[in-house]
Amino acid sequence: MTSAAEAAPTTSVDWRLVVLSGAKIGIVTSIGVAVFAFLSRGMSGTVEVLVQSILILAGGAVFSFGPAVFLRPTGVDTISWTAMIGLLGALTFTVVDVIVFRPIGLYHWTWDQIGGGSSYWYHPVWWMGSAFLAWLGSWIVTNGGEQGAIPGAAIKVLVAGIVASAVLIGVGIVPFHSVSVALGFTVGLIAMVPISVAMRRG
Repeated sequence: MTSAAEAAPTTSVDWRLVVLSGAKIGIVTSIGVAVFAFLSRGMSGTVEVLVQSILILAGGAVFSFGPAVFLRPTGVDTISWTAMIGLLGALTFTVVDVIVFRPIGLYHWTWDQIGGGSSYWYHPVWWMGSAFLAWLGSWIVTNGGEQGAIPGAAIKVLVAGIVASAVLIGVGIVPFHSVSVALGFTVGLIAMVPISVAMRRG
């Protein structure tokens, strides 16, 4: 098997699989956001933060490892294609968000007010972030030799993310909030890339 840091033979990928997989990721994301919004309306305080944090961790795992489930990356070429799946997933969600969620007022989005009522100024950031998560997740899968055990790789990242969140919140760097958990998950995901390489070589 080839690690993400090594050259790999060019792999032919069915673009229809990439597009369909991205659409599926986007639909799952849309469902998760809808559930997140509805649950938030009936909760407050610590319970709300805990439920939102669980949903964010689940969503992060889906975006980071869902593309790898569809494509089974084995090298740099397929890793880049999984990043494309992540991007298409974000684009699919954006379509649902603009056409369905915003017109019905599913949630209140502060970022729109910052942008003068427009959501388009931060959409590219969301798209890049989604591709980044998928890229890192596939990198971990490939470098760690986890093609047959992607759930195991996702669990390792979730544990690392929870630990990172606990540390960040515990030392007072960030408040107890679901956004802080999202930050912790990202830190854990990034940290698992070199760890997966070290575990493979060890």
